[in-house]
Amino acid sequence: MKFISVKSVVEAYKGFQDCMTNKSWGYLALLKGCKNRVCPSVPYEVDLDEVSNFLEDIFNLSQTKKKYKSGRTLHVVFSNKWDKYFNDQGKHLPNIYDVAIWAYRRNSFEDNVTKEDILQRFAKEFNIPLNIISSSFNTRTKETVFTDSLYSESVLKSELKAIGVDVSKENIDAKKGSVVASPGEISRGPFVQTLYAGLEITDYVLILQSDYLSLYGNTVKSNNSIDCINYKKSSNYRPYITAIKSKPFLLLAGISGTGKSRIVRELARACWDEGSTEYNAHKPKNFEMIQVKPNWHDSTELMGYISRVSGKPTYVVGHFLKFIVRAWENPDIPYFLCLDEMNLAPVEQYFAEYLSVIESRKSHEGGNVTTDPILEKVDEEWYFNLTASLTTVEDIRMRFNEEGICIPQNFIVIGTVNMDETTFSFSRKVLDRAMTIEMNEVDLYAGLDSKYERIGKLNSDMLIGTAVEGVDIYADNEEVCNKALTYLQAVNNVLDGTPFKIAYRARNEFLLYVVNNLPYNTDENGNDFSEDEVIAIALDEITSMKILSRIEGDDTKVKHSLLEKLIATIETQLLALTGEDKKIESVSIAKLKEMQERLSSGYTSFWS
Repeated sequence: MKFISVKSVVEAYKGFQDCMTNKSWGYLALLKGCKNRVCPSVPYEVDLDEVSNFLEDIFNLSQTKKKYKSGRTLHVVFSNKWDKYFNDQGKHLPNIYDVAIWAYRRNSFEDNVTKEDILQRFAKEFNIPLNIISSSFNTRTKETVFTDSLYSESVLKSELKAIGVDVSKENIDAKKGSVVASPGEISRGPFVQTLYAGLEITDYVLILQSDYLSLYGNTVKSNNSIDCINYKKSSNYRPYITAIKSKPFLLLAGISGTGKSRIVRELARACWDEGSTEYNAHKPKNFEMIQVKPNWHDSTELMGYISRVSGKPTYVVGHFLKFIVRAWENPDIPYFLCLDEMNLAPVEQYFAEYLSVIESRKSHEGGNVTTDPILEKVDEEWYFNLTASLTTVEDIRMRFNEEGICIPQNFIVIGTVNMDETTFSFSRKVLDRAMTIEMNEVDLYAGLDSKYERIGKLNSDMLIGTAVEGVDIYADNEEVCNKALTYLQAVNNVLDGTPFKIAYRARNEFLLYVVNNLPYNTDENGNDFSEDEVIAIALDEITSMKILSRIEGDDTKVKHSLLEKLIATIETQLLALTGEDKKIESVSIAKLKEMQERLSSGYTSFWS
């Protein structure tokens, strides 16, 4: 085990002087005490002893700290702008490593600890998603020195005194001051008491000594982040929303004029508060449409290319790359890129880089999802000129210069697809990497009573997934996942010996899609679904998206008997979940019957 050196701790203290107030540390202590990922308008019961002991541990310089065992609690409710608190304090954004190093100044670490490990630990323990850390703190890495033993507090006092900190008493504050009250004293200490006293703090958090829900009405039942979001309002658009959360690459297929590109725009609009500038805009800033051209056979139109016309290399930037950077600059907002008529050109050719990178997604503790770079870092002048031209945000530019340009986790690609004689068919490489939804149903009365789709407000948690593989969700949802695996195994047994059998990638997406659908347990009329009904509906839909979309060929490749066995197996497995009285109207069985009819001509496919 090792500890942060006293030198690094002092440097961290110096680093947050003009951007972290006493109130800031009190606010941070409350976040830590919530025990759950913070969500607006949800009441949290905070253990006051934990808050007090945390502040005592890092701002009391005696070798033996005061220990609080009062058993008291606070009740806090965070506002819709809770995540902007640190943006609004001090002269500039505090560096996250300065804050983390001071917060962990007495903690031990594994010998192989990395800066990323520290950041992820901080995000988890203080209940702040990594995407919010990226927007609320300066994330530029700092040199951190570790030692084999923990320094004594007298050594730290001496080092702090050398930089002008008043250490005449055992207690210090965030501004080089010495204070009489113990840091952990809630009623008079400098860290939490000042939060009570300032009315401006109500812009970010309400602090109450009693449970206001028990006094004023119980409308929220738990601290689980699921309860932060009104899933009922968006239930009509649930397949689109949960498909995106499971995999941020979606194909919308259907006849021309069914509103495929429109719904992408409206999903982007729904990320904004109704009545806001972006909501009312014809084109919200988190939406971009790129029309695919038939002559695209490489990525230059999307990504850009190196030009040497001027005599020295210069990168000509494509719209796709520009939009990626915009998403990086606004990590808490989902950004939607619509590739209109995506299959007018061979997708595998012009979209090769993205198809490769999307499979490199990896989930980290704290909810951060990373990818390999879609544009590799190059130690050449043209590359550094490129990153400087793409963004003025210093942290992002430095990230690009160090790691290359990667796909941010709030970046969503949706392709609209018309399947006819003018377009290219999709290879399994593309279909395996995408979610697929058909939009062939037409309601001629739809859209006549409202200018916009009635999607409801979409919280970023509804669209931005923090899980990438089955292992990321299995432990917390073992029973649900096992039901999904039983179904999937039965279906895969039917596909055994065919080129349509699925493997681990599809398995992961099955599990993610089912789990992501669990919150949607009521219909548009408010009727409740049982958990098994939700699982059955989700399994049925993902079967169509991930299995049936891959099935195509003539009658030598796709047998009538195969389709019959699939229908029988799917029906049996779904009934095992719902029972006859709750039998669902299966979209996958309907599609298989449609494919059966098509096979009578000698050839069949998923595409209508």
